[in-house]
Amino acid sequence: MIAMLLGILISAAAQGAPSSSDPALVSRVESGLRAPVLVEGDPLWTIAERLKEHGVPGVSVAVIRDFRIDWAKGYGLAQVDPARPVTETTLFQAGSISKPVAAAGALALVAEGRLSLGGDVNASLKTWKVPGNALTARTPVTLEELLSHTAGMTVHGFPGYERGTPVPTVVQVLDGAPPANTAPIRVDLEPGTKWRYSGGGYTVAQLAMTDVTGQTFPALMQRLVLGPLAMKESTYEQPLPAPRLAEAAVGYRGDGKAVDGKRHVYPEMAAAGLWTTPSDLARFAIGLEKILAGGKGPLSQKMAENMVTPRRDGYGLGLGIEEEGRTQYFSHGGANEGFRALLVASANRGYGAVVMTNSDNGSALAQEILRAIAAAYYWEGYQIDSIVPAKLTAEDLAIYAGRYRLDASTIYIVEPAAGGLQVRVPLEETFSLVPVSRVAYVRRDSEARYSFGRRADGGAELVVIDEESKSRTAPRVDKNTHVPGEDLEAGNIDAAVAGYKKLQAANPSDPGLSETRFNQLGYGFLQKKDYPKAIAIFRLNTELYPASANPYDSLGEALEGSGDKPGAIAAYKKSVEVASQPGAQAVGQNSSAKAHSEERLKALGVQP
Repeated sequence: MIAMLLGILISAAAQGAPSSSDPALVSRVESGLRAPVLVEGDPLWTIAERLKEHGVPGVSVAVIRDFRIDWAKGYGLAQVDPARPVTETTLFQAGSISKPVAAAGALALVAEGRLSLGGDVNASLKTWKVPGNALTARTPVTLEELLSHTAGMTVHGFPGYERGTPVPTVVQVLDGAPPANTAPIRVDLEPGTKWRYSGGGYTVAQLAMTDVTGQTFPALMQRLVLGPLAMKESTYEQPLPAPRLAEAAVGYRGDGKAVDGKRHVYPEMAAAGLWTTPSDLARFAIGLEKILAGGKGPLSQKMAENMVTPRRDGYGLGLGIEEEGRTQYFSHGGANEGFRALLVASANRGYGAVVMTNSDNGSALAQEILRAIAAAYYWEGYQIDSIVPAKLTAEDLAIYAGRYRLDASTIYIVEPAAGGLQVRVPLEETFSLVPVSRVAYVRRDSEARYSFGRRADGGAELVVIDEESKSRTAPRVDKNTHVPGEDLEAGNIDAAVAGYKKLQAANPSDPGLSETRFNQLGYGFLQKKDYPKAIAIFRLNTELYPASANPYDSLGEALEGSGDKPGAIAAYKKSVEVASQPGAQAVGQNSSAKAHSEERLKALGVQP
């Protein structure tokens, strides 16, 4: 199937005619896809080549210039069998880009006096209330906190529901009641104190919007945002009405298989339910850009400025915000089952772009296309010209060889390699550094930067500046210094567990030892089907966090994938047992772990 798909992609990769008055710009984008860092001599790619490389059936693009859509075009296939090409009007699921559009609708209701940004959201909720606890007694949840992910609400995102299966009401989603497939949405962090992404919070906002107006969410959003901004192809209807299915892309998994039921249904509409096109999302971005510049739209200029004002961790009301020189960018990504999307636009320059794909593999492709657009249109803060590597001698490079400890559980092992440096991070990755001077280095696969220097005490250090410009320092350590991850990687499980427990006892809040980090590491190996390492990491997580159900559920997945059915059953049973303990709901995503474990036990022929 994949081979057939890739053959079709080459012939179908240029469907739809762009409307730009400058075809040369379109061509520069189509043939200018690039890695995160372009080094002199590195190749540029075409969209057709990268569709094939990533195994993505189709992609649709819209480019904004001077507060208008400069061009829009589809490439590849909206459906593989029978083959149906992507066009400019093909509908895609926006995933979490549903959130900024929904946030604009919520702010329009604030302007109407229907909602309050700063008041207790429970005053607006009628059919359900945010359950009270000691945290909300001190600080009630507000709409502003829901829209900025600072309300302390649980549930990161939603997997949706296969078309034709029972779909819960919004209230059932909020309470995690059957047939909902996610945990109850509750407050477990003091509102206003911390940024934590929560699709659950947006679902609370969705209910507040419908409760105060008495309208369905799709009708409400059509009145408040989609209609006023001429987003004529877009709808929040879930499921998508049957007459419109012929316009919609089919979602595909990373292995090229279609999502079960072709597309999932999302009752969590504000968080993930928008069906749209890149051109319509470009109209949304242009509408916001024009309002910020003093034009008219569904929001006032003051409200639009409020939307792009960061609260915590660079996030405003529904949008990520970033400053690059004189340009402020607002952005959001989207990831539904079988769909990936990306919106980036300037708040003060009148340009931007939207890329939408119908594959779980689409994120890398979307970023490559965005970088090509940024280079062709000279966006501020993006790499336009290639980097010329510095020519260093073997002696120059050998100076930096050694071990650099970033934190209690992370070590960088640096060695000279092919005119640059190779860095191995146990359990995580191995990557190459390209020198741009004697002390400064870049990676091709990441916008992170690295430099070597001297500490005040004369010792060497490696400074890492990540993609968000956050700096961390790793001092060089003795060759005998090692971290538990090296034991785990070598298969010395007992030594690794003992080492991690010692570190955990010394600093329980170390983010490098968090349950989430080990879970992500484990799934990284599970996706590669490296079952021994995935099992070892998940088993370690159960040792470090025995009161959380999620590590046992993840261990069950790895054991099941490896063919160890008895081991998987035992792990799933333990997950259910831990999640059923009194007070367990407060520990991580225990409810969703329990639900998944029960589902897998039934599939394996065992009653939970």
